[in-house]
Amino acid sequence: METTPVKPRELYAEILRIIAAFSVVFQHTVTSAWYNIPVRTDEWITLNFYNSIARFGVGVFIMISGAFMLSPRYAHPPEKILGKNLTRILLLLVFWVVIYGTVNTLVAGGTFKDIFATPFLLFTKPPTHLWFLYTIAGLYILTPPMRVFTEHASHRMVLYVIGIFFCFGLVLPMVNHLLERLADFTLYKNIRIQGCTTFAGFYLTGFYISHYGLKPLARKILYLSAVASWAFAFVSSTYFSIDRSKPNEYFLGNFQPTTFLIAAAIFCFFCERYRGVLTTNRRLTFVSACMLGVYLIHPLFIKLFYGLELSLLTPHPIVVVPVVAAAVFAVSLLVTALFRPISFFKRFF
Repeated sequence: METTPVKPRELYAEILRIIAAFSVVFQHTVTSAWYNIPVRTDEWITLNFYNSIARFGVGVFIMISGAFMLSPRYAHPPEKILGKNLTRILLLLVFWVVIYGTVNTLVAGGTFKDIFATPFLLFTKPPTHLWFLYTIAGLYILTPPMRVFTEHASHRMVLYVIGIFFCFGLVLPMVNHLLERLADFTLYKNIRIQGCTTFAGFYLTGFYISHYGLKPLARKILYLSAVASWAFAFVSSTYFSIDRSKPNEYFLGNFQPTTFLIAAAIFCFFCERYRGVLTTNRRLTFVSACMLGVYLIHPLFIKLFYGLELSLLTPHPIVVVPVVAAAVFAVSLLVTALFRPISFFKRFF
């Protein structure tokens, strides 16, 4: 029997989607316990270590999207972006808001009336991890004018805009936070240019690295900065958490220069390692296509883990966390792989 040939796809992006999705599952597995145990324990320090190494996933996902959605090499007319891409995201939002709303309502002992009201959670209180879909929807809305910029701007101008985002959207807010904590001093609020704090900076960075690349020296500086960023984030989050006797994730957030540099370094490494390499590996491309579904469904299996009265702390999180994260990822992938071949369900995974 003849099979439909697989369209060649960029190998680096296929690999990165899988790595980014696993990092998100890993992070959510860790933080399911990270917030709830005393910070002055070996178990919490272990969880914080794992938490600090798994925060790059969302940034990498957005950089991948920017690499393709903003590149002149790929045709994305406004009618396709707003009519197809955005519509799919909105369908995903409605479907998964209803699914999670129904599950949470049933677990809480709610009524059928409460279940019928779940679509309204889309505007009031959607499941926490679905914030990512709202962000992607916003980026799709911004994509047509951003493509006008990337199609006509020089690489120096693109880098200039990324520099504005990095300095005013990431570095200055962190500097201000440190000054408030350590010196009881606050920068004048308008120095920070609040509008620069946006995922569009990640989006544009993905385009820049994939389209223009970085010279060897710049790559080395980026990789060293990423390692230093991880060390700073881990030490800072540990110090301030212990100092305040409660978990502090400020330095692990998406809008920190440390997280951005780690995500950019990982994206850059795979992009440069496999630049120009295409793949028609059917299994790889199928697994990569399942990663959005894995992202959307995995919290259900983390809930199931705790519903079975299991714990990440026994015998010790250093062993249990990777095992549980791998299991949640594998089950999420299996369920997604079972549903995607069904035409009706494919649009929701």
